[in-house]
Parts: sequence; structure tokens; C-alpha cells
Amino acid sequence: MSTAVAPPRRPSPTTARLSSRPADDPGSPTAAQPIGSRDWIVEAVCGGIIICCLVGAGFLLRSIGRQRTDLQLVMAVEGTQGMPPHVALATAALGTFRGLATDVLWIRADELQAKGQYFEAQTLAEWITSLQPHFVNVWGFQAINMAYNISVMAEEPLDRWGWVSRGIELLRSKGIPLNPNAPKLYEELGWILMDKVGGDRDREHWFLKQRLVSDMQEVLGDKNYGRTAFEIVEGFEKVANSPDTLQELVAAHPEVQPVLDTLDTFGAKPDEEFLRMLGLVVMVNASGDAAVMTGRGVPEGTNKPLVGTLQNVPELGKPCFELLIPHLQKRVLLDRYRMDAKKMLGLMEKYGPMDWRHPSAQGIYWMEEGYAKSLESLNREGRNELLVIRRRLNMIAELMRTGRINYDAVSDRVDLLPDPRFIPAYEAALAEAIATIQSEAGVNTQFHGRAEVDDLMKGWERFLNEATIMAYVYGDEPKANECFQKLVKLAQEQGMGDQPIYRESLQTFVTLRLGEVMKLDLNNTRQFVDGMLNRALVDGLAQGRMDVFNRFLRMAYKVYDKKYSVSDPTKTRVQKHLDIGSFPDLVDTSFEGMMKQGKSPVLMRARIWAWAPEELKIRAWPKLRESLSTQATAAGLDPVRAFPRPRGYVEEKPADQRPPAALENDEPKKPKPAA
Repeated sequence: MSTAVAPPRRPSPTTARLSSRPADDPGSPTAAQPIGSRDWIVEAVCGGIIICCLVGAGFLLRSIGRQRTDLQLVMAVEGTQGMPPHVALATAALGTFRGLATDVLWIRADELQAKGQYFEAQTLAEWITSLQPHFVNVWGFQAINMAYNISVMAEEPLDRWGWVSRGIELLRSKGIPLNPNAPKLYEELGWILMDKVGGDRDREHWFLKQRLVSDMQEVLGDKNYGRTAFEIVEGFEKVANSPDTLQELVAAHPEVQPVLDTLDTFGAKPDEEFLRMLGLVVMVNASGDAAVMTGRGVPEGTNKPLVGTLQNVPELGKPCFELLIPHLQKRVLLDRYRMDAKKMLGLMEKYGPMDWRHPSAQGIYWMEEGYAKSLESLNREGRNELLVIRRRLNMIAELMRTGRINYDAVSDRVDLLPDPRFIPAYEAALAEAIATIQSEAGVNTQFHGRAEVDDLMKGWERFLNEATIMAYVYGDEPKANECFQKLVKLAQEQGMGDQPIYRESLQTFVTLRLGEVMKLDLNNTRQFVDGMLNRALVDGLAQGRMDVFNRFLRMAYKVYDKKYSVSDPTKTRVQKHLDIGSFPDLVDTSFEGMMKQGKSPVLMRARIWAWAPEELKIRAWPKLRESLSTQATAAGLDPVRAFPRPRGYVEEKPADQRPPAALENDEPKKPKPAA
């Protein structure tokens, strides 16, 4: 009987792996060390790590929540109230997926920006603001992208201004209203106004300034021309203190109602359009260049019957311009520009006669708003308060350099002239900043701890140099001397008081510093005198400032006299071959050269001609008559209007038409008187 032998059984993979180890392998399972015990240890370690991570996440949860709140990424249901419909729809539809979509779009927009694909990045930024309107960073990203990157790709100045104004409007009308407690947006708006519009880095920066000035002057008019600082502030009080609503205005001043009825009769409304129409009429009527170009006319689109009625009927014109217009100005400032007239008045009382057509004046407004919001914030460590203070000081200094605006609506000419009235404002702002730095709270610098007073001293020295020059040239010699003495004291404290320039007189100091600014060589007397005389013509006569003209003339004469000893005959004069002629001859030569310059605008030369002393024009007329007539005709101007003949000029008769000189022997003898 045969015995059945079972076939050998193939070991399982687990058994094969276990049996492949040698018997003395310490890692091999034994009865004392079961197979599952090693897995249990791994699981225990992993579980401990997970628990630690959860505990750590719990500790970080509060910090993350604060950051989400600071970045305004948390939105309650009521947070969609007041949003545009498409924004509220996107917010409600995507719900919690908004954050993920925003992250993806933000990363992509940043990549496109780095590659220079600004239009594509702009499109994504618009999507992000729709998905996450409280994400502060994307508003600044979008506004700066339009104002700086996309604008420079436009060739036409008007297109360039369009992109810059869109960036400004995006923050002013959308970003800030949706994020009123975000200081960064206020500061970025102020920076665009100060740097992009007010600076000179853009190729078309003068056109940007023209557009900003024109836009604001249509609303506010020119409230600064020919007025003292007190009169300017007092004039703006009418705007700030005007009633908030039209109903309140009529209730307080019933004489306004007939004006409203008249507007209705002529198909007009008391709104921004009416305000701008009247503003443009006033601008054209005040134009000095219009008389030279075409004569004063009525701007296109003017409601002539209405304007004529307001001008010719005092019972309507007076309440219109004294009551209704200030109210409309206040409303347009708030509704269109988001600027509170009472806060604007407060800044004028604090800093001086700010001209709200100036980009730095508007920049200061938004910087101050942002600084006030930052002080309300509990998270100061993430703020660079020193940067805000420096920008505020820089903008006040810019108002001192260029705060006086002359704008002509017909020729679209804008001149930014120094205004020494802002010197005390800078000093007060600096003293306030120093007091804040030295206070217990201090001033945060974000990455470098608390600010120090030395951080502001370099700017103070530079400002004193400029303030001394501006105050002297523009007629405030006591203030110039005060700034000069402070500068000398500061130089002594820094160990530089022995330098020759600080031991000279005020006039000599200004002359030397102006020579440095104008890159003139004092050793080249002819060049220096000509440079000063040209400044006298451009900054003095072209602006209708005879005081400035005379000051530049005096500085030029001082250098000339020092070289040629004209006023002191006892001193040795220079050698004859180095003589450059008399000072009046130099003035005539510089004047004739300026009037013949093809590169300077004809309208500017027409203003110089209009303000030039009659004696100077009489001497130059025979040499300039043909040239001025040709230039005026080429520019489409009437030569008689642009460059009229000097009033005291007597036309010399040709030699062949002059009576022959009487000979002494041919003179008729006078009859003797009768005895």
C-alpha cells in the first residue's frame, strides 16, 4: 500500500521574508518581540508628531486670524453691503473658494508683472479686486501698475495722463471706500500724486501737471493769485463752512432759490457740470495769453444765455457766486474727489496757503489721512511711520519750491514758482516730527527699530539752503536772513562754520549758491552775468514779477562790479582786453538774445516783452522788430498784439529825408531890437 506524499507548500511572501533572516539577527521576530510591536512604535511616534502639530496650529490660530483681519481677508455676510453688484455676486458665488482663486490669480499676476506683461497683469488684478475687494495689496498693485508701468507705454501725452488718472481714481473712488481703514492705500495715493504727477521723472511730467491743475481749477478756480496767506485761507472757509445739502443752503439763504429757478429756466442743474462750465468761462476770461493769441472768447459748450443773465443781473449773480458756487465746490470735492473741505481747511490753517491744484498739496491730504488711520491701528510694527513723516516734509518743501501756480487755460501753460510762505510750515512739521520721535511712543521704521532725530537732519540742512535762496529772491529778505543764520548755526554745530561761504553776507551767499544750482562758473564773469540776467527775464518778467527781475539784476551787478570795480574808481580795473563791456550793454545783449531764441516759447517771450521796462524795449526795438514779427507770424499770432512797438519809440528818418545841417555862416541873423 503506497503512502500519498503531499506536495511541498510554497511559503508565503511574509514567511519567505522572515525565514530569509539569519537566526541570530536581532531584528528577527521572536516570541518575546512579536511582529506587530514595531508597527505600534512607528504609529505612536507619528501620532505624537500629529498631536504636536495640532497643538502648534492651535497656538498659531490666533496670530493667523489677526493677520487675516489685518489683510481684510475675512468677510462677513454684511461685508458685501455697499459693494458693486458684480463684486458682491462673485463674493457670494465662490464662497470659501475665493481665497484659493485669489492666490492663484495673484501668483500669476506677479509673474506677468515681472515679465513686463503689464496689460495682462492688469486684467488679473481686476479679477482679484472683484473676488477679494478687501485684499489691500492688490489695489495698490493695480493703481501703481496703471500709473507707472502702463502709462509709460503710451506715446501720446493725453493717453499717458489717462492711465495715470485711472490709477489715481481707482484708489480714490474704489480702493479706499472699500477699505477705509487701510493706511497703505491712502499713502500710495499720496505717493502717486507727489512722485508721478509732481515729480519730473516722467517724460511728459509737465503735461500731467497741466491736466491736474486744469481739472481742479475748473472746480475751485484760482483762489491764490495775488492774495495774502490770510486771504487765501479766509476764502476757502466759505467752501468749508457752506451747508452740506442744497436744501439746507436754500433754508439758510432764501435768495438762492431764484438762482435755482433761473438755472431750471435755461435747462441747467446745480451740479458739477454747471460748476465746471462757469469755472472754464472764468479761466478763459482771466487768460493773459488769450489777448495775444485770439482775443478772449467764450469756451465751447457754454450756456451763453445763462452766463449772460448771471453776469448782468446782480440779484442773481451775487447769490450764485457767493453762496451757490461755494456749496457746489464743497459737494464736488467730497463726491468726486473724496476730499473733505473741513479737513482741507484744517491743513491750510496748519501748514499755510495750500493751493489744491498742486499735486503735493493733494498728496499731503492723503498722506495725513493715512497717517491718522495708522495711529488708530493696533498693529504699528508693520508700519514705516518714518517714511510717512519724510514724505510729508518733502511735500511741504516742494510747496516751498513750486507752490505758487500760474496757469493759463487758453495756452495751457502752467508755471510752478517758489512760495517762501511754506518755510514756517516745514519748520513746524519738523519740530512736530522730532517731538514725536522723542516721545515714549516713538516713530516706527518697520525694519530698523525706532527712528532717531538724526534721520531728519540732512533734509533740514538741504531745506535751509533752498529756503534762504527762495526767500531772498522772492522778496522776503527778513525770512531769508533768518534761514541763513540758522544754517550758519547748524554748520558751526557740525564743525563747518569756518568755511568761507558761511562768513559771507546774505547776498553773497545767495549769489554763490545760485551759481552752483545753475552750474555757472564765477570765474567766467560773462557766463555768470548772462545766466543771472536770463533768470531775471524768465523768472521775473515772464511771470510779471518786477521784484524778482530787479533782485536777479542786483546779484548779476554785484558779481560784475566785484570784477570790474565800477562803483569804486580807486580800485584797479581789469586789463582792457578782458573788459566785457558796460553792464547796461550786457543787459541789452541778454535781452536781445532771449527774444531771438527760437527754442523758447513765443508766448513766453511775448510776456517778457509786455513786462520789460520801456527803455530796454526802445533800445532793442530796431534790432528785434523784424525777428519778432517773423516769429509771431510763424506761431499764428498777430505781431502787433504779441510784440507792440514801445510807446516811447521815435522812428528815425532815413538819412536822405533829414534836413541838411545848417552851416554856422548861413544862419539867419536875428534882427536887432528897435531902439
